[in-house]
Amino acid sequence: MAEGVAASPSGGAGGRGLHSGIIQCGDVVAFEKSTNYDSITQQEGTSENHSPIKTDPAGSAVSEFRRCPFWEQELARKHPYDMMAFLADEYCNYCQDILQNVRNQELERVEDLLTSFWKSLQRETVVLMSLPDVCQLFKCYDVQMYKGIEDVLLHDFLEDVSIQYLKSVRLFSKKFKLWLLNALEGFPALLQISKLKEVTVFVKRLRRKTYLSNMAKTMRMVLKNNTRVNILKSDLHAIVDMSEKALPSSLSGADDLARNMEIKCLSNLISLLGTSTDLSVFLNCLSSNLQALVFQPSRSKEEFIKLAASFQLRWNFLLTAVSKAMTLCHRDSFGSWHLFHLLLVEYVIHILQSCIEEEEEDDDVGSLQEMPPDDHSLVRPDQTPFHPPESPPSQEHRSPSVDPPRAVLTHMTQSWCPAGMNGVVLGVLGFLVDTVTGEKLIQVLLEDKATESTVKLSLPVGQEALVTLKDGQKFVIHISDVPQSSGNIYFRESNANNK
Repeated sequence: MAEGVAASPSGGAGGRGLHSGIIQCGDVVAFEKSTNYDSITQQEGTSENHSPIKTDPAGSAVSEFRRCPFWEQELARKHPYDMMAFLADEYCNYCQDILQNVRNQELERVEDLLTSFWKSLQRETVVLMSLPDVCQLFKCYDVQMYKGIEDVLLHDFLEDVSIQYLKSVRLFSKKFKLWLLNALEGFPALLQISKLKEVTVFVKRLRRKTYLSNMAKTMRMVLKNNTRVNILKSDLHAIVDMSEKALPSSLSGADDLARNMEIKCLSNLISLLGTSTDLSVFLNCLSSNLQALVFQPSRSKEEFIKLAASFQLRWNFLLTAVSKAMTLCHRDSFGSWHLFHLLLVEYVIHILQSCIEEEEEDDDVGSLQEMPPDDHSLVRPDQTPFHPPESPPSQEHRSPSVDPPRAVLTHMTQSWCPAGMNGVVLGVLGFLVDTVTGEKLIQVLLEDKATESTVKLSLPVGQEALVTLKDGQKFVIHISDVPQSSGNIYFRESNANNK
């Protein structure tokens, strides 16, 4: 599913989801086609020599807070314009103020910001904010805010930070949740439930990362002790060799292959012992195996969950079996192995759980938010309806519903004859809005009546897509937002030699 992407160890999130693969929220491709689960294993640095972000907030790798202008404009047309525009501005300022105070290490001011914002809202504003579509927009902004806070506090769990700092990070996340819940007391249940779910995911992610950071600090000391590492490596080789001989050979082909893959993964990690003291090398190795065994084969959310659960079960069983063997026969290495075991298990849990959490966020928010039809009765009469910036000035006051997106269909053929164009229908279904970038996507449906096949695509304005039908015909679909008087569907033939 996310092929050819090198994984890196520190397990950040992003994005959203299973978008952008182990997700970046900005990706807007359909899940079953190209979901990238690897971004969680990519988004944090791999160096063990990072200076703590808390000491240099100005230089930290903090993602920029991005608004969704198209989505905001559509909601402003659907709901009272002034109130929606004002609320969107206020909410984004609220999120950015919190982020800025965290970056400035002014954590004690965050409680005041939370309380003052929520308590200052008027009743009609709260009612508007509690509507499902508005709630979804602000949920997108919440996800960005929490990701930004996480990046500032603990961007990479391999950073060399103190135990006391890790405790303070975990304490702040718990306090943040408490402050928010106190500020939301008396608000509509839907709003409270939504905010509780988001902040709980944030707290759990930071807890996992601080736990991993703690274990990484201890394991790093083990790796720097050559004597302990050599003994551990020798004992592990002996256990793996013995287990391969003792395992039954009556397993089915699939079970035997799965068993061999887990053992091979562990053997690769064992072979790295003594060659490096950099934990990122070991976690990169494990990430690569997760890519091959879980992420790449997954074609849907359900398949991903099934493969992830299966891998965790077999992986934990293997590591537990090694621990039992260590207890019985190799007690000198048990302490070192126990630390290594915990780190490997918790790292896998963090990566897989982060992926699932971000997919759930995408399910709730909708990385592609389908907007309702325009209702101009809800737009202020003195407000010019929104139009794309590339639209000509002469079209300023024309309604988007009157001038739908233009979809151009180009038939790729070796001659200038129509080659079955009569049996092909292209229709514009509507448009979607990326909740992070605010980019408008035009949703089109290409139908071949002769073969009874259909292709549904969501394309950004100004881009093209090459489509091959079952009978081998090739078409290029080009999307434009420029209004045309002759309609919104165009057919054009082209010679393939010109391509």
